[in-house]
Order: sequence, then structure tokens, then C-alpha cells
Amino acid sequence: MNSSITIKKLALTAILGMPTCLHAAVIPVTDANLLKGLSPYNWVCRADSISSTGNGASITLKFKGTRQVAIHVSTDNLTTKVPARFPIIAWSVNGGAAQSRQLSANENPVVLSAGVADPKIELYLKGMSPFENRFTGDVPANALRITGFAVDGGASIVPSALPGRIWLNIGDSIMSGDGAAYAKGQGRPPDDAWAASEDGRASYGYLLAQHYGYREARIAYGGYNWGGGMAGIPALDTLIDQRTSTVSRLVDGKFSPSPDVVLINLGENGAPADAAVTAALVKLRSRVSQITRILVMIPASGRARAEVTRAFNSYRNLAKDETAYLIDVGQVTFDTCDGQHPTAGGHQEIFKAVVPVLDKMMGKAPASRP
Repeated sequence: MNSSITIKKLALTAILGMPTCLHAAVIPVTDANLLKGLSPYNWVCRADSISSTGNGASITLKFKGTRQVAIHVSTDNLTTKVPARFPIIAWSVNGGAAQSRQLSANENPVVLSAGVADPKIELYLKGMSPFENRFTGDVPANALRITGFAVDGGASIVPSALPGRIWLNIGDSIMSGDGAAYAKGQGRPPDDAWAASEDGRASYGYLLAQHYGYREARIAYGGYNWGGGMAGIPALDTLIDQRTSTVSRLVDGKFSPSPDVVLINLGENGAPADAAVTAALVKLRSRVSQITRILVMIPASGRARAEVTRAFNSYRNLAKDETAYLIDVGQVTFDTCDGQHPTAGGHQEIFKAVVPVLDKMMGKAPASRP
């Protein structure tokens, strides 16, 4: 075979084998319709990036005029040198099966969709190491940082139809979905494998929000409790106000928009001080509408039942808060990977135990459930 022909064939093969990320334009993170697609309260929005530090944080985007979409990310803020501790993202295209990818140092654009006209993409933070700092600075040392979306020339993001009501979940590693990707009895993840063990959308909190037709937002971290926790996360009465140590969640002193429901499930990591619980509930009520339902749930394991119940009753009696409720479903039996963290099936079991209790206060249950 002629050598020049062989070289041309090899070059063509190489080109065809390249990732399909040769886009003509990049939609910036300041795009108004992009910002409307962010889950509320848990994204830090800057001129050069959007970032989040919590599992379950999501983006819903409907594109027009493109057959390719890739996400640009920056990993400069990530201080860990351990590849297995980098964030993991997951996404679906037009409601199809979820795909996932663990980011790496010097990450190239990640192709989310190719060959699909005007795709609708749902992306969420699936897994993240619980150890590196998630709170200090504008962009913490452990944050997913997105700098734009690459598309075909002339493409745009158009408004997506999203639920009008918001359900905010606040919790610890269980609410976060840590361990949910593991099998029953697989064991506690090694320190460097936590991100891969997680699935933010397996969380029973996410299932509840979906079940009742709400748009979910989430503030949940591994090792967290009412008084604070690991990775630099402060006490809840501070965290309510702050996305990070330098960036507020509030607009004119309030959550904007105000959530319709806030579900708090903390206490798994130890019995809290009464003052930590009451201070957080007082602060939360001052930041949301007076008709926002605040649901304080006893951990499904039953841990800290007496302490959380006592502190909640103290708050409710003092504040005369008629739209705050204590949710106690008893000790639920659920599958775990390590005796504590639910598997995806375990989250389903917690969800099923909670729904009959919430149905009494949330109105008639939908016809179908996850």
C-alpha cells in the first residue's frame, strides 16, 4: 500500500477517534436561563464560574440550536492530589439513563450530549470526598466548579419547565447519599473511596421531594450535625445564612425564593445540645416564610430521639410555631453498606416509612411513587 495513503488513513482514523468536543461557542455561566436552571440555595455564582460543595446540587438546562453540549470545568481549586477524591458528576439527556464521570486534574471539556438535537440535560453532583474543606472562601478547596457550556454556534439555553414549589433538605451523610452506591453489607468505604460510594439522587430526601412534586434543594454533608461538622462546615444556625464563609445565601435577609418545605434530619452523628437545635430553628424561621413547613425528623436509626424531641418541643412552645412539625417514624429497618449508611434500596425503605406520616400533612398522596 502506498505510504502516503496509509498516513492519510491513519490520520483520518485518529480524527474520528477524537472526542466530539469541537464546539463553536461557549455559553457563559452568567447566562440568565442557565442561572434559572440551578437548584436553589446551594450554588455560588460568580462572573467566571458557578460552584457547589454538596451532593445533589443540580442543573436543569434545555438547549436550542445545538447537537452537541460539553461542560467546561476547572479543578484549580481542588487541593487534594488523590484522583479518587475528585468530584463525580452524573447527568441524563432527555430523561434517558444516567451517565457519570469522576473529574480529574487538568480536566478537558466533558461531552454531555452528542448528535442529539436541542437536548434537555439534567446534571447533578453525585459524589464528593467528605474530608476536604467545603466552606472556606468564595470557591472552597473541595467544590465542583463549572466555567461554561460548549455548544454549536448560535445555540442558546431556553427556559425549562420546573416545579414551582421548593423542598429544601438539610442533613448529614445519609441525606447526602453517602454510601448509597454500595451494595448491602459491602462495608464502610475507605477514606479515598467515599466519592465513588455515593449517589446524591438515591437520597430519601430527594425521593420525597420528587414524590410530592417539588423542586429539591439540599444542604447536606458527611459528618454533619446541628452544631457543625467536618470539612469546615459550621453550626446550622450559621450555615443557614452562608453558602460559604464569604458568600451569603440570603437576599435582603431571606431565602429567595422562600422554600415551601424544609426537612431537617440531624442527630445521627451524636446527640446535639438543645441550644444548637433551638438556635438553628429560630434562625431558619426568620429566613423563610411564616407558612413554610419546617419538618424536623428523628434519624431513622432512632439515634438522638430524646434530645432532638426535647429541643424541638422547647422551640415550638417558645416560638408558638404552628407550621413546625416533629416527624418520628420509629426505628426503621433498612439495608446499609456498613451498618449505618443506607444503600439505594435502604433509602427506598426510609422513604416508604416516611410517606404515610407526611401524607397526613402534605395533602393527598400522588397516584404513583418512586
